[in-house]
Amino acid sequence: MQESVSKTIKPDDNRAWYNLGVSLNDAGRYKEAVLAFEKAIKVKPDYYQAWNYLAHVQKHLGRYWDALTAVDRCLEINPDFYQNWYNRGNILNNLERYREAVSSFEKALEIKPDLYQAWYNAGNALSNWGRYKEAIERYDKAIELKPDLSKAWYNRGKGLFELGRYEEALASFDKAIEIEPDYYAAWNDRGKVLFDLGDLQGEIACYERAIDLKEDYAEAWNNLGKAVFNLGVWYDAIPCFDKAIEYEPDYAIAYYNKARCYASREEVDLALDNLKKAITLDGKVCREKAKADAEFNSMRTQEIFMLLINDDDFF
Repeated sequence: MQESVSKTIKPDDNRAWYNLGVSLNDAGRYKEAVLAFEKAIKVKPDYYQAWNYLAHVQKHLGRYWDALTAVDRCLEINPDFYQNWYNRGNILNNLERYREAVSSFEKALEIKPDLYQAWYNAGNALSNWGRYKEAIERYDKAIELKPDLSKAWYNRGKGLFELGRYEEALASFDKAIEIEPDYYAAWNDRGKVLFDLGDLQGEIACYERAIDLKEDYAEAWNNLGKAVFNLGVWYDAIPCFDKAIEYEPDYAIAYYNKARCYASREEVDLALDNLKKAITLDGKVCREKAKADAEFNSMRTQEIFMLLINDDDFF
């Protein structure tokens, strides 16, 4: 803690400890901020603003259970403090307790219906929960309150994509990009929609734009490789997967896609080497994909291939 400041604070001056905690939080010095807020609470146990800030700081530190304890203590003292219900929703979302997160956001909105952040984050919790239709309704409300909220347009597009509503998803991604032209994730997801709409050249252009904006965007490199492979240009796809792996060395699907490329050319040794790496990194997903992937048909009778996709003890 800032020694020069803390030494000037009287031990029982809860307001001064609170203000110091706020300053430390704003400076990103979260561990020191925790100590300051705890001192404020020790002096004044019903200081709900300090409990709320303590929860906020603990969340920043990734201490989600401690944050939940603090936020619940705040609500015991002041159940009508909408910021605290909002913070509670965010903490529960981090804990993957999505049903409770949604309930907390809804409680905040009962008190403050125009809190667009709560509508947006309720949408995120519902998306994480897999309830995309309800998520889209929350994003629509957030957008109604704040039409230039690019991330709401983007997440709305992702939800529509999951529901197979590709034209609407494309329109949402386009709106996100209109608001924020350098939104590289929106360009990447726009490409995925164009694939499903059959526009392979447009798809490639989107991934290239995403990479222009973020050179180390491993997912976009992987998607670009898949798109190039789908056009039949396998020799240009391999360097894309290599780039994805360069930026994300444990990217199992990039290794898997490299294996597919080599298998399509019947370069068996290279295909098996990359498939082995993919399965080592993510056996559950890559094994299941390989079992149904026609690109590996020419290899299915090979003993090493059968061991790779069927034998957990192979490694």
